[in-house]
Amino acid sequence: MKKIKVKDILGHSHSLMNDMVINTASQLENAYVIIKLDDLLKERGITQKDLAFLTGMRVGTISEIANGKGISWNKAQLLSIMSALKLTSFSQLYEIRLEPTQCEEYENESTEWIATKEMPNTVKDMYRENLLKSRGLD
Repeated sequence: MKKIKVKDILGHSHSLMNDMVINTASQLENAYVIIKLDDLLKERGITQKDLAFLTGMRVGTISEIANGKGISWNKAQLLSIMSALKLTSFSQLYEIRLEPTQCEEYENESTEWIATKEMPNTVKDMYRENLLKSRGLD
C-alpha cells in the first residue's frame, strides 16, 4: 500500500491546473490517496511484469501507477487493471482517506444537503469565492 498526502499531489499538479481547481481540492490537503496495487499483486502472487503482460501496458507504467507517479490516471488503464485482477470496485485499487474530523464533517454536510436540497454554507462560500475568481474580482 502506498500513501500519498493530497497536499503533495497538489504541489506537483499546480502548474497544470487552474487555481480554482487547486484551491477547491486543497480543502482535502491533509487527506491521503491510498494506492493498493502492490498489495493486490502480492495477494494474487503476481508481479508488476505479470500485470503488464495481462493488461498490455508497459512495466514502467504499472510501476508508475503502483507508486503514484505521473500526473493523471488513465481510465482505460485503470479499467484494464480492474479487469485483469478481477476487481469489482475502484475502491479496491484506490482510496481517499480523510482525517476523521473532516470525514465526519463531510458526512454530516452531505446528509443534510441531500435531505434539505440546501447547499451547506461551506459549499456556498466555495461557490462564491470561485465565482469571484472566475470574474477576476478576487
